Amino acid sequence: MTDIAARTPLRTRWESGWSLLLWGLAGMLALCQAMIWYEPKTPSLAVLEQFALQLGIVALLAAVLALVLRRWARFILLAALTVTLSWPVFGHRGAPAAVTEPTRLKVVSANLWHSATGHDRMIEALLASDADIIGLIEVAPRWRPALAPLFAKYPHRADCFDRDSECQILLLSKLPIERPIVGRIWKATPIVAGGVIRWSGRPITVLATHWFRPLRRSEESPWGADDPARSAYLADGLPVSRQTGQAGLFAKFVDREAPGDLIVMGDLNSVPWSRVQRAFRAKTGLDNQAGLATSWPSFLPWPLRLPIDHVLARGHLVVTKFEAGPPAESDHLPVIAEIGWRD
Repeated sequence: MTDIAARTPLRTRWESGWSLLLWGLAGMLALCQAMIWYEPKTPSLAVLEQFALQLGIVALLAAVLALVLRRWARFILLAALTVTLSWPVFGHRGAPAAVTEPTRLKVVSANLWHSATGHDRMIEALLASDADIIGLIEVAPRWRPALAPLFAKYPHRADCFDRDSECQILLLSKLPIERPIVGRIWKATPIVAGGVIRWSGRPITVLATHWFRPLRRSEESPWGADDPARSAYLADGLPVSRQTGQAGLFAKFVDREAPGDLIVMGDLNSVPWSRVQRAFRAKTGLDNQAGLATSWPSFLPWPLRLPIDHVLARGHLVVTKFEAGPPAESDHLPVIAEIGWRD
């Protein structure tokens, strides 16, 4: 008796295998979409929203495969998932505001990565950028000798290395820093480094900061970031994480202590379309409509990286250009922004 499987054409079995794979992918992606729409408060579930771009790309590739195989039901489902998963990435963006003056302030934010074995290529890239202001994240005091070329080009700086052993933030500026703002926010976190500078005779505040990763629950915080009032300052229903508490406290800080024209840069460990980021931007008026710069992890190709390094502005300041810099020793790419003035 001839085995039925042996008589089955190889092409038919191959197509059946791909069809089953498409159903599996569609089911997984639909589950991810349902979880994102549910807006869970648990950090380990809420983190799915950070990967909307990557999930949308997977759905798109699967939809193309379904089209090639003429599996129409799966194609329609996967095409719909491509749109719904990708919508947060592009749907939150608006048109950039028009600027009224031709001059630009160039700003670079770079996470040097505490585990990096060297910094030569990063320092070369930062020097070549010829930025007016540079914010450095995860930089330790022991690296001061290596940063000497930057100190020579940027005579003004703000840091809290000598005040706090956990301070790993440094702001470098070609322009004088009139009023430094450094250290923990109201004896909690996040830590900031920056101050007030004058650009074209106008005072503006520039701050560099670093937020916790979104997976850490609020009760793990030794610095009081689990205070519900802090996250409630942003909005209700946000993930219960240390990052949410930090974002709420930071929003309250900049609204009270740095009103007016403001630039915030740094590794915020969250994507622009995340609930925490959207609430933070809505509350503070800080924004960046100049584009996405996928920066982490630097060793992956563009579609697989996350845009977690930011430069945001408010008031008369608007980000007119935003892009990722060249790879170096860090697991983050630096991000480069140009900022204009609007009346």
